[in-house]
Order: sequence, then C-alpha cells, then structure tokens
Amino acid sequence: MSRKLHITNKIVLIGDARVGKTSLVRRYVTNLFDPSYQITLGTTIMKKEVEYLHNIVTLAIWDIGGQDVFKQIRSKYFFGSKGALAVCDASNLTTFENLPSWVESFTKEVGDQPIIFLANKCDLKDLKITEQDLKDLCSKYKQSEFLFTSALDGTNTEKAFSNLVRLMVSEDELF
Repeated sequence: MSRKLHITNKIVLIGDARVGKTSLVRRYVTNLFDPSYQITLGTTIMKKEVEYLHNIVTLAIWDIGGQDVFKQIRSKYFFGSKGALAVCDASNLTTFENLPSWVESFTKEVGDQPIIFLANKCDLKDLKITEQDLKDLCSKYKQSEFLFTSALDGTNTEKAFSNLVRLMVSEDELF
C-alpha cells in the first residue's frame, strides 16, 4: 500500500476591491455564494485539502484586501506564496488594467511563481475584457494561464484552483 504525501501550499488571491475574490474563495471552499458584499480587511485565510496525483495538497488560501489603504502592507501577505489567482472584474476594464501592478508587487516578493488570471463575473452581460486581452496579459508572465469565472454560478471556479495546483506542484515533489 502506497503512502500519500501531504503537501501544504500557500496561495493568494490578488486584485482590486470588489472584483469577487472573497466570493471565489467561498464558492471554492464551501460551494456557496453570498450576494452581500463584505470588505476584506487586510486578509482572510481559508483552507482546503485537495487530491492531486494521488496525494493530498492542503491549500492555505489568502484572500488579500484590495483597497488602496492596504497597499503598504500587502506585500508582507505574499511572503511564502507558491502561486496566485490574479482577479479582475470582467465588466470593469480598470480592474483588468490594474492587474500588472498587483503581479509586479507579488513577483517582487516571491519571484516567478505560477499565476492564473481570472476575469470574474463572466455571468454579467456587458463584459469589457476579451479572451485576447487575457492572452496578451498571460504572454508577459512565465507559468501563467487565464480563465473566465463566475463565483455566482460557479463557472470555472474549481478549475481555477485545480489549474493553479497543477502549475505549483511538480511531479518531482510527489515521487
């Protein structure tokens, strides 16, 4: 009988306020959506265990507050992260345009780690972000991918986290 390895990885959700980071984490961890907006003060941490290549990966998920008031301290929250979900609101071009600044701050603290870019709220009708926009952004970063997501209906929420796990955890670590 083979023994399962247990690996813990810290990941962060980064992006402007009100893009749906907290809702994405809540949808992923509890499979619930709460329509009421609650500001994240500093950071909120949740945990989820997932199976990957027959091993257990514990995700320590840090939901980083997007308000400018936290800008001076947010890089401290990035320390030790093995990957990031960089989230924008698919209906708000400004939140997309701000992602490179978030990623620069993240990579300055932790180096080149995997990043999944998420255009959240894809359930809305008037989307401002295109697939080409996301492809162009991804082309600037190593180990990056993109998805359109919706915390409201769950579109690609599970896939976003599982893709990040796939990019973060090398098979060499497991065998």
